[in-house]
Amino acid sequence: MKPIYVETVEQEYAYYMPSRESSDFTESDLTRDVAFNRHSKNSEGRHNSPSDNAQVSVGVDQIEVRLIQGIDEAHFQLVNSKALRATTGLEVGQDEMEDWDEMLRGGLQASLETQVIVFEISGVSRACTHQLVRTRKAGFHQQSMRATWYGVQPQTRMPESVWRNIAVRNAWMKAVAASHDAYRLACGQDISYQDARYILPEGTTNYILCEYPLREFLATYAYRACSMFQHEIVYCFREMGRLLVMEHPWLEPYVKITCQKTKMCEFQGWETVEGQCNFPYAVEENRRFKPKKALKIV
Repeated sequence: MKPIYVETVEQEYAYYMPSRESSDFTESDLTRDVAFNRHSKNSEGRHNSPSDNAQVSVGVDQIEVRLIQGIDEAHFQLVNSKALRATTGLEVGQDEMEDWDEMLRGGLQASLETQVIVFEISGVSRACTHQLVRTRKAGFHQQSMRATWYGVQPQTRMPESVWRNIAVRNAWMKAVAASHDAYRLACGQDISYQDARYILPEGTTNYILCEYPLREFLATYAYRACSMFQHEIVYCFREMGRLLVMEHPWLEPYVKITCQKTKMCEFQGWETVEGQCNFPYAVEENRRFKPKKALKIV
């Protein structure tokens, strides 16, 4: 294979090795670009992203989180009360409330799955949503790069570390501008949105709807709200937890990061926790999981 040479800003050229010869244009039924989602099929603009705004959002600026479905407290208390006493048997229609909050404190907790809470989040990067959707027992509805024209200059998110480094910030801006140019060119040539999306940066922002059974949210919050994870997902979970407790204050004792309950650092990654987390439990000697090869933060 012959390398493809590309002119760059910093040097005369860079080269890349394609998997086939540059003159090889063969295609198959599977890879042929015949998708519905392209400019020629979107003349009315019904599939245009609302975030075509040329904004660069730094850190967690402009992330919006809303609780759009909370808990039906009356039904939740009734179901929990019945679930607690189900093992001993109940008369049908016997609806007395009794120790309904015990399931929150422990036990099987299966009844916590009867309530589904829903959040909407906008302005987060695709890097963040790729992490959010890893939760197995939750449901997600996400803005589609496949079906949607993301626009001339779609909003992107820049980490704080990049913002503070002027040289890297400038290089980042040039790279984003180049990707937007290439994306516009591809879509203007009527390449489908699903193929053109490969060009856009991982920092491109989008909208996502997150549905969690209460039991799953509490478990995921306990892990993902930890300071040691990527800043966007930590911010989103802490906002979700804050909004949930604001709506249902009695949940406050249960919406906790695991270390807040155990008073030990429960982070299970390789990085050292000191210098990243400001909780008093974030001390290497106080970790439950001690990796053999710790990656120290300098």
